[in-house]
Amino acid sequence: MSSYDIHYEEFVRTASPSLPAAFRQLSGISIRDRHQCVTQVFPALRYSKNAIDYYLSHLVFPKQCKQFPKKLSASGWDLGASKTHSTTGFSGTIDTLHLLPLDVKFLDLPSQSYTNAQVLVYLLKDETTVKLLPPCTSDMISDGEHLLTIIQGLESDVRVLLDCGASILESNNREVAEAWLLKRDNDVEAVVYFEDERLSVLDRTGHIESFQTSPYAKQLDSCIVYLDESHTRGTDLKLPRDYRAVVTLGAHLTKDRLTQACMRLRKLGHGQSVTFIVPEEIATKIRELTDKSVGDLIGVNDVICWSISETWQELKRSMPLWAVQGRRFEKSRKYLLDGANTTKSQAKGFLEDEAQGLQSCYGPRTKDDNGSSQLVDWDMSNGNIAQIVSRCRDFKASNFGSAALSEEQERELAPEIEEERQVERPPKMKAETHRIHRDLRSLVHDGIIKPGFTAFKPAFKALRSTSAAKLFRLDELSSFPTDLLVTDDFMRTVKIPYNTSRASFISDPYQRPVQFVITTPSLEYEELTQHAIVISPHEANTLQPIIQRRKKVTLHLFAARSNGAFASLDDLLLYNVGREFTPYSGSRSLTMQLNLFAGSLYLRSLTEYNELCDFLGLLRTSKAQPGQLVHADGFIEPPAGRWGLKQSPVPFLRALLMKIRREGEGIEKTHMGKLLSGVILEESDFRTG
Repeated sequence: MSSYDIHYEEFVRTASPSLPAAFRQLSGISIRDRHQCVTQVFPALRYSKNAIDYYLSHLVFPKQCKQFPKKLSASGWDLGASKTHSTTGFSGTIDTLHLLPLDVKFLDLPSQSYTNAQVLVYLLKDETTVKLLPPCTSDMISDGEHLLTIIQGLESDVRVLLDCGASILESNNREVAEAWLLKRDNDVEAVVYFEDERLSVLDRTGHIESFQTSPYAKQLDSCIVYLDESHTRGTDLKLPRDYRAVVTLGAHLTKDRLTQACMRLRKLGHGQSVTFIVPEEIATKIRELTDKSVGDLIGVNDVICWSISETWQELKRSMPLWAVQGRRFEKSRKYLLDGANTTKSQAKGFLEDEAQGLQSCYGPRTKDDNGSSQLVDWDMSNGNIAQIVSRCRDFKASNFGSAALSEEQERELAPEIEEERQVERPPKMKAETHRIHRDLRSLVHDGIIKPGFTAFKPAFKALRSTSAAKLFRLDELSSFPTDLLVTDDFMRTVKIPYNTSRASFISDPYQRPVQFVITTPSLEYEELTQHAIVISPHEANTLQPIIQRRKKVTLHLFAARSNGAFASLDDLLLYNVGREFTPYSGSRSLTMQLNLFAGSLYLRSLTEYNELCDFLGLLRTSKAQPGQLVHADGFIEPPAGRWGLKQSPVPFLRALLMKIRREGEGIEKTHMGKLLSGVILEESDFRTG
């Protein structure tokens, strides 16, 4: 089981009980099955505490906590500052007048004042219509396809789609253009759209070329036009006088953006017309604003009223950022007076603190209805700053603390370490020839391990060729018990190279997983198990007929418990051949040895956890007994374990589980990972749902 499976298992532990059993393992989920994930998996994981903790600790905080000590900022205030040679600009409307820097003076020419309402007059004509966009009832149809289907069903012939409400997000411009062209009759030969920030034309043969060099530049009456949200301003096309456009509405759509999108039709009000497509959520907001019921029709005047309301809301949202930037400009204005003579200490005055502590970012704040606490260090003696604060109060915009979140930042990030996982394969070596020892054949025939047998070795001592053996004295009498045995054929997998001594050979990558176990009866009580012997697959396949016929020993199928959602197999009842086996006939010590040697990562219960700690001599409570010395890894001195280990087994077991059995995969979220990290487990760690 990979680390992904372990993390997902943690998510499932605190997920909703409604999560189907089939999706409680990561292998049961297909991310490509969008319907399955959206309807069955994600809703059950949405409020999982472990999933939320993982998201915050691995994604949110590592990204958001990257800060620099200081920052250098500039804004439109610096561009619009008073200077010898004045700066001029142009705006089509006066909607953003209140967000101009104080040094910028707005020139509202009397001869042009009528233009502010001219587009609204055009839109209020009878030919402008409103169409409600019904919700899409099929998960197999995208929002873009649904919108195009509604457009095709309109009574009037729509030739222009202006998506200023950003209704189509899951498809790129070419996909939308292709889909719309396929829905049109043959009277439409091509579609005009933006691709790679260039106005392009796609014809029915699939050929794409630049609009400027295309013959359709002078044949727009044979084309349909699609403009995405970012291009509904600044695009100028000479469309035929009889064209009708569809204009989509979306969240935070101001009057300025709406009217600019509509004015892509340069002959609006003089033959050209628009239809507003209103999604369900926008229709709800319009009804709330105009006090209309669900059955009442939404008119063009309602749409314009809503867009004006959104304009004021946008001004209110933008005002704190405008104020913070204005205060920053006024604070640093004095450093600009010296020009080229500015000293280094004066230049440092432009720098602002960026890094913030956790307390300032996430600490509780006192209620501040009028924003007075945020103005403590503002220089109210400065006339411009006093004017800024006054305007903010007029708009009831006092939340200056959130203004920094709205600033666009361009920064040079600190170098980051990029990690790319590469699988390191073990060196290619020649496989050992399988040999079944005569002692093993004798055991299968008679069911007795006779004195002098040399085919079996204590399992843990057989690991002396691994890197884990360097962390524990396996050959001493105070080592692990010897009830669990292994055969030579199980341990011998590859031939040691001639240029490598047996003492220096590290067998970590060549260790077999524990799959087949033979249990032998006790000489005194036949119903009890005396030894468990781990054998190789070759030995199991060869001896299985003899074991089944003689019935002197029992052959078991076994696997380490690497997933907490799977049942433990240490009762050895999964699949048995040979002698009739009594469940739990072996000692608890033998069961613990088998689980540790095989690399099991999960325990059944808190009782089994306490039992394993007692065997290993590890602390299982938060406090040690008087006279006991507890090491950092939890090992108790003087030795108090039932196996009599005089040395901490934690480093050895960590290497065995992580490096040998798991090939370097992390185990920190598992029961054994926590136990070997010195974490005291509790009853809640063994709850499965």
